[in-house]
Amino acid sequence: MTTARFIEYRITRDLLRQRARNTRSPRPLLVERLITVTAVTAVMLLLGSYAQELLWALVAGAAVLTLGIRTP
Repeated sequence: MTTARFIEYRITRDLLRQRARNTRSPRPLLVERLITVTAVTAVMLLLGSYAQELLWALVAGAAVLTLGIRTP
């Protein structure tokens, strides 16, 4: 095994172990959702002030995506 392959193997192994140990708590999920909602609101306000037609197209697209995506 070459040195580069050994390093790649170690990195992959460490990432897989970290993923297996890492369980997401509801707190970071709530924070991520809050940040996303804030960003989307800011973008909608910005677009609404400059391009109202584009804003309505994005709102319609978001509604279609929301209705069409299932969560497992």
